[in-house]
Amino acid sequence: MTERKAISEKKKAAKELAEKIKKYPNIILVNLKHTPTKLVQKLRKKLKDDKNAYVSAHRKAVLQHSFEEAGLPKEMVNAVDFPAMVILVDENPYRVNLLFMGNKLDVAAKAGDVAPFDIVVPAGETDLTPGPTLSQLKMAGIHVKIDKGKIVVDKDSVVAKAGDVITPEKAQALQVLGIKPFKVGMTVSYAYDGKTLFTQDVLNLSLEDLKAGLEEALQQSLNASINVNYPTSQNVKVLLTQAIRQGLNAGLNASYYSEATIDQLLTSAIRQANALPKGEEGG
Repeated sequence: MTERKAISEKKKAAKELAEKIKKYPNIILVNLKHTPTKLVQKLRKKLKDDKNAYVSAHRKAVLQHSFEEAGLPKEMVNAVDFPAMVILVDENPYRVNLLFMGNKLDVAAKAGDVAPFDIVVPAGETDLTPGPTLSQLKMAGIHVKIDKGKIVVDKDSVVAKAGDVITPEKAQALQVLGIKPFKVGMTVSYAYDGKTLFTQDVLNLSLEDLKAGLEEALQQSLNASINVNYPTSQNVKVLLTQAIRQGLNAGLNASYYSEATIDQLLTSAIRQANALPKGEEGG
């Protein structure tokens, strides 16, 4: 293939993709750099079957040109610097990302990986027989012993703490025990719905985080409306209660007799009268 023909085909592919982008309300850019092929294939099928999505992988130049032609944000255009997949879908990007978050694969630790959290081997029996494996596990810092001809982890053992680089010995020990401490999934870099550009940290918020955030926002807005005395269906009872209390206090302070204040004013007057010094007996 000549260079001119290759360029022509890339331009054609970019134009076709740009036209497709314009037909869908949502576009999602996925980073495939650390995603196992098995998982990519599984999720591509789910997206097509369950979400009626258009899913396609393209080279960097094609994606950038198509994004520019479709008028996508520059952040999204400039972000294409990795093996990428484009998802065009009617579904809200957050819901699509929930699908990704719910479909992750357990993977083994490799030498050189950095532990994002403490990796703990729990106490318990194994199906391993004594031999070189016993020494191998001990070298990895795992507390093991032999019991009834089997290797037993006699207490919880921290193989790596958060931030530690996993050594070859520890990676091998975890694999021997069949422990896959990490999870990998489809990583969304950006999503765009025609108005808002969503970043990975926003899309990765859990439903619990969203609920907590909404509850906090509602409480803050309620407090603000009460502070400025702006009546709404949510705060009207509070505002009326405050108004009644303030009116009552004002009436009492001004000694203004009304149905609401008379009992307290009379009680106060009697108390004050009783506190006055009494005249001497016998005159």
